[in-house]
Amino acid sequence: MLRYDSISATPANDYPFRNLIGADILPTELEGEIERDFPQINKTGFMRPEDFPMGPAFRTLLEEVRSEAFARAVGDKLGVDLVGKPSWVTVRKWSALKDGRTHTDGADKLASALIYLNREGASGGNLRFLEGPDQDGPGTEEVNPGYGHFIAFPRLDNSWHGHKPFEGERRVIQIAWLVSDDAVARKAKRHGITEFLKKLFSSTKQKQDEMM
Repeated sequence: MLRYDSISATPANDYPFRNLIGADILPTELEGEIERDFPQINKTGFMRPEDFPMGPAFRTLLEEVRSEAFARAVGDKLGVDLVGKPSWVTVRKWSALKDGRTHTDGADKLASALIYLNREGASGGNLRFLEGPDQDGPGTEEVNPGYGHFIAFPRLDNSWHGHKPFEGERRVIQIAWLVSDDAVARKAKRHGITEFLKKLFSSTKQKQDEMM
């Protein structure tokens, strides 16, 4: 489903820090299926997709963005080893005016990628990479949030990014690669996902038992 040739053909940029801004990461003929099967989210913010009903096309897309092949493709472009690193995948359907404040992400992140899934002509809430915390300061042009557009960037002390206040529909998948399973657990705890934590630690214990 993911078009690795598009990722490979997209040059990385070094202004204002290492980043990737590209398009056509998804086949155009699948746009209708992915839109139809997008999680039925009724609240603002980034959510775990598994917490909401979704269709098979979107489930397939989630499997691919969690794959080793995708981690390698993004990591090679950013110069960050992401293969084997745990990932945390969330989706947004609705944006609130409070969302998008300029930030650099927490130290638990190694890198992030966003895949946009909006219809052509969507505008508002468009992300920029910035030289500093000033949303109106120097930085890149706004990223087009249309279907199949994507970005990726490493977590750095100066990896400022954000968008101006926007309220409305804004569909996007966010993939974050984290430093450790403990970082995933902290992320899950902040989301109040006790069941996810049980599964994570059960899986870790099983791996440890197999190694003994």
